[in-house]
Order: sequence, then structure tokens, then C-alpha cells
Amino acid sequence: MPGPAPDIHGGAQAAPREYRVLIVDDNRDAANTLATLARLWGYEVQTAYDGRAGLDKARTFRPDCLVLDIGLPGLDGYTLAHRVRQYPALSRAKLIALSAYSSEDHDRRLHEVGFDYHLVKPADPTILEGILKMLQQAVKLMERTEALAQQNVAIARETKALLTEVKADIQEVKEELREVKEELREVKEEFSADD
Repeated sequence: MPGPAPDIHGGAQAAPREYRVLIVDDNRDAANTLATLARLWGYEVQTAYDGRAGLDKARTFRPDCLVLDIGLPGLDGYTLAHRVRQYPALSRAKLIALSAYSSEDHDRRLHEVGFDYHLVKPADPTILEGILKMLQQAVKLMERTEALAQQNVAIARETKALLTEVKADIQEVKEELREVKEELREVKEEFSADD
């Protein structure tokens, strides 16, 4: 396994963590099958089999993406999604609805509670894999952008400090030049007085 990548200042950046996926479905076989597939695709995966357990697991696991069945016992998928959206640590998590429902009312409710995607059961695994890959790439891009922004801020601070130093050095040189000019004027005056 390769080590951490060096940053532009020669230090090491932390190795990227795996993209985390939480699957919440009361059909254990379906949840476990999706979890197995997602692990094979390279994701860190956890499962829960009802809405309350899903909410608890989301708060501790902090997934990047939640795949939620809508017809869950305890808390249904709508309520679970709404509560996830209210939890600040999960504000960037993406929500994928997985349900047999496909009416306009259902789509409106999915949108209202904050789902990003909707797959109708039985979901095509290649579509889910494609969505997860796209979301993972978006997270990587966002992390790189944030890292570059932080580096730019650090470079701007360093540049400002250097400019302040240069200004102080220039001021010092100006003072020395004034002193030299004053000494030259005095020497000139002495030579003029001697003549």
C-alpha cells in the first residue's frame, strides 16, 4: 500500500479514507447483498435494518452516502432522511432512496426531505455503483479543492510576511541612504569651506 502523498511544502498529507456507505433496509437479505456488492466496489459499508438503528448508526459511522429503504419499521425512510439532514455532522452526506414507490407524491416527498437520488426496487446494481463512483469522485474533488484553498491561504500568509519583511528592509536601506547623503553633504561642505 503506498504511503501518504507529499504536499507542496514537502510534508505528508493524510492517506484518503474510504468512502463510507450506510445501507438501511428492513429486508436483511437485500441490505446484506447490497453491502457485499458495495464492499466489492471498494467502499467501507455498514448496515442497519430499521429506521432508528439507521439513525444511530449514521450518527456514529458518519457515512458519506446513505442508501435508505422508504418502508422501514420504527422511522420510515422519509423521517430518517429528514433527521439525517438536521444533523450537522452529516450535512454533506448524500441520500439515495431505495423503494418500490414511484408516484408523483412520493417523488415530491423525497425531494422535500432532502434525498439526492431515487432508485426504484429492485435497483440495478450497476446504476447504484455508478452513482456511488460519481459521489466518491465529487468528494475527492471537493477535498482536493479544500486542500488547495488551505495551501493558498498559507502561501498568501507567507507572501504577506515576506512583503512586510521586504518593506522593513527597504525602509532600513532608505534610512541608510539618507545617512550616507547627509554624510556626503557634510563632506562636500567641508571641502567647499577648505577651498
